[in-house]
Amino acid sequence: MEVAVALARALREQQTLLQSTDIGVAFIQKRAIQRCNQQFAEIFGFPDSASLLGQASYLLHPSRDAFRALGRDAFAEMAQGRTFRSLRQMRRKDGSLFWASLTGRFINSEAPSEGSIWTLDDVDAQILMRSKLDAIQLQTQILLDHAMVGVVYVREHKVVQCNRHAEQMLGYAPGQLCGQAARDWFASDSDWAAQLADYAPTLAMGKVFSAELNLRRQDGAELICETRSKALDDGSTVWIFMDITERRQTQEALRQAHAELKRVVSERTHALVNTTKNLDKEIQERKYDREHIYWLAHYDPLTGLPNRSLLAERSQQAIAQAQCSNTPLAVLFLDLDHFKHINDSLGHKVGDSLLTHIAKRLSQTVREYDTVARLGGDEFVLLLPRANAAGAQRVAGKVAQAFNAPFQVGPHELTLGCSVGVALYPQDGRDFDALVQSADMAMYGAKRQGRNTYRFFTSQMQAQSMRALELENALRRALEREQLCLHYQPQVDANTGKILGVEALLRWQHPKLGAVSPAEFIPIAESSGLILPIGQWVMATAAQQLKAWRDKGLLHLTMSVNLSARQFHQPQLPDLVRQVLEQANIPAQVLELELTESAAMSEVVAVEQTVAELQKLGVRLSIDDFGTGYASLTQLKRLPTYKLKIDQSFVRDMDNGDADKAMVNAIVRMAQAMGLRITAEGVETQEQLKFLQALGCDEAQGYYFSRPRLPHELEPFLLQDSWKAC
Repeated sequence: MEVAVALARALREQQTLLQSTDIGVAFIQKRAIQRCNQQFAEIFGFPDSASLLGQASYLLHPSRDAFRALGRDAFAEMAQGRTFRSLRQMRRKDGSLFWASLTGRFINSEAPSEGSIWTLDDVDAQILMRSKLDAIQLQTQILLDHAMVGVVYVREHKVVQCNRHAEQMLGYAPGQLCGQAARDWFASDSDWAAQLADYAPTLAMGKVFSAELNLRRQDGAELICETRSKALDDGSTVWIFMDITERRQTQEALRQAHAELKRVVSERTHALVNTTKNLDKEIQERKYDREHIYWLAHYDPLTGLPNRSLLAERSQQAIAQAQCSNTPLAVLFLDLDHFKHINDSLGHKVGDSLLTHIAKRLSQTVREYDTVARLGGDEFVLLLPRANAAGAQRVAGKVAQAFNAPFQVGPHELTLGCSVGVALYPQDGRDFDALVQSADMAMYGAKRQGRNTYRFFTSQMQAQSMRALELENALRRALEREQLCLHYQPQVDANTGKILGVEALLRWQHPKLGAVSPAEFIPIAESSGLILPIGQWVMATAAQQLKAWRDKGLLHLTMSVNLSARQFHQPQLPDLVRQVLEQANIPAQVLELELTESAAMSEVVAVEQTVAELQKLGVRLSIDDFGTGYASLTQLKRLPTYKLKIDQSFVRDMDNGDADKAMVNAIVRMAQAMGLRITAEGVETQEQLKFLQALGCDEAQGYYFSRPRLPHELEPFLLQDSWKAC
């Protein structure tokens, strides 16, 4: 009886102890809560402990995965007879999460099924406070590190914390300043002792100490700092340093300069008072300086013509006068034709001398109140106040006549032309920039018409310019958006009809612009530099397609790829071709690079090295559109050309007269004499083919055999033994 009473009392004491503690306690068996105290229930948001009895313990966790993870970690520890401790997130009855400090232990580690005792303490507020303190400390450190002054905390005359600016200012590596004695900052021990005696009483009274101190960097160099210091409640002091060494040095230099200036002024004043002659001389010299500076700002130093700045001023005045008096105004934009060839062949010194001769002739073609200006390079602008379309046309004609006579530059007699664009006020532009832009567009129109002529600005030129800009912007994204593709046109033996190879032809299908002609977008790609990445893609794609056809047994096929002039003059071309051949795993002799006659014949000496390297690779070179350029036999002999391709314009017009037949006959005979193969492009009729066969033409290409097609469309045609109409 007494034992039962004692046991009951012990249970009551234990229950009282559990209910009075601030820590939640629970007995868990078979993953369910068997007993818990009131604090445990309140932590999880339940009204009393009875509400939790029999509840599955995983409901108190953020998720089943979190519950299983805790179970694995706890079992591994508690099975060894040890107490498991962990900081975990738990879930309240309302679903909110909080941080809790957990401890758990098996009642009997050898019999885990008897259950475990768990204690839980809500530390969510502590974790939140710690996070806030960490964030504040981090923000403080960030502010310190980004401060443009040095900040140092000192306790017991030693550095306990500092920012990076203080380390840099005193010449220490990151983290090296902490722990250093404050006396190390000062230029000498006597300075340290004097300053200590000065600032210590001020800080002791809770005041701010302020002074300019001579400090010492780690490397011994001295610097002057504007300093503020204040004692903190924790017994440390905070020091703020601003390096004013440069400011003081500048002030000293200014003081010395001011003293020197006073001396010079005094001397000059004395001299000016004593002699009027020196005064007049000084005034004249200063006037010359101003005039010279004005001339440099408003005139071209090479030709002496007005520059763009002065041209803009005069244009604004002329436009204002034309607007008030309702009179016309013309602007001529002039660009020299092939001036680069002179610079490249004879040097810039000859080119500069030629520009001065041109400037003199241009000035002789206009009236006194007209303006001839040089914008830069080989570009000139003529401003013609009160000139209408007829007057502008007369001046353009006089400019053309001025270029008819050769220019004598030293031992060189040079002849060149110019392209001129004309814009009229107000229809082509109402301000200087608009008029020059319109004239510039017209000048490019003159170049497209064959150069050495003039053109008036038209709205069509504006539309062409806008179209070109639209195409250039769209072309910049065409490759990555997979809008470009290759079509292939067969090349056949003119006599047997056997298919010898194909030519890769670039096509562009834009979702809004539709099918854009190569004749329209290729020149834009050339001028914008986009031809280099596009050309690289064309070559790689064509090589991979040839590899696919060779894998299907078409081992005799060759692949012709067109090269632009810009690609051909690229020094990296041989390396690019080598890389394409290696990646496609095709022999070099099946790749044929086609270059237009004009591109191949320009700067032959400069490209001989490139051609030689391509020849070493085994790649063949053919001249495309032959007959449209200015090739000479000497130039052809210098290039190891494999084939000439007769331009389709000659083949197409053979049916219209004997002249084109004679031209084709001459090209074939010349190629045969030089040991070159001949391909005729643009063959469209049987009569044309028969004429070419009679001449001994080697290959033919054109719509008579097949139009350019996509690979899957052309493949059945290629698999034939010989040509059949496709």
